[in-house]
Amino acid sequence: MDRSELQQLVTSYHEQHRCLIGFNINDVYDLHAVSLAANEIDKPVMVMTYPPVVELNTSYLCRKMVDGFLPLSQNPIYLHLDHSTSVDMCKQAIDDGYDSVMIDGSQKSLTENITMTREVVKYAAPAGVLVEAEIGKIKGRDVVVKSEDDYLASVSDAKAIYEEAGPDILAVGIGTAHGFTPTTPKIHFNRLEEIAAAIRIPLVLHGGTGIPDADILRAIQTGVVKLNVGTIVHTTYMKELYTEIGKDVDTAYPPFLMKEVIPRIKDVVLDRLKAVQAT
Repeated sequence: MDRSELQQLVTSYHEQHRCLIGFNINDVYDLHAVSLAANEIDKPVMVMTYPPVVELNTSYLCRKMVDGFLPLSQNPIYLHLDHSTSVDMCKQAIDDGYDSVMIDGSQKSLTENITMTREVVKYAAPAGVLVEAEIGKIKGRDVVVKSEDDYLASVSDAKAIYEEAGPDILAVGIGTAHGFTPTTPKIHFNRLEEIAAAIRIPLVLHGGTGIPDADILRAIQTGVVKLNVGTIVHTTYMKELYTEIGKDVDTAYPPFLMKEVIPRIKDVVLDRLKAVQAT
């Protein structure tokens, strides 16, 4: 696959107000489920590896795992490194053939964030690899949020990182959160609109598990081109596997268990893919 292909798709989606969903995966089984769902709905899809997955398996093996599914897929499956706070991990993923990487400097100062992002952008350019940066904070996962001003992405910061570092796409903190939330996230659409008007590059919405479908569609019309979904995938995986193992733990055998679990993961992936079908 030509890695510049993803850049072309993102650009066209931005123009057409369409959205690519990135699903966090952990192994060959949830990847299998995502592939089946993408084939059923006949759309391209992105799979994302979170840093602990890369640390355990290496970005090389993750790339090979996805490569194994490409001949079975009707459309492209793009591979993305999600929320890496390490420039070196991003560089290794680029070397190992990832289609895109995220350098997350949102917990750093704006100056440090720009410096990290600029370095990854420079390294990724010759390989045609897409680079995602982040401004503001996505709540959850031990992210410290002191106030609304602390997590809400500012227009000036978004312009600064875009103009000084040049990422291809930008994740923005506008009220969404990773994981399940006790209440529906309050999305600051006015800020999303301001940022979209100011920098005019594709935007990314994280925390897709808990966002109502109507809000997802509104965000896409405002410039969001990539939606991240993770928690609903791995929690379905773990809960359904736990149920199957519990039926007879002494004779539990992975292929038989996963034959039951994969279709249930596929169903939640398909549900999220259908949520953006209106686009």
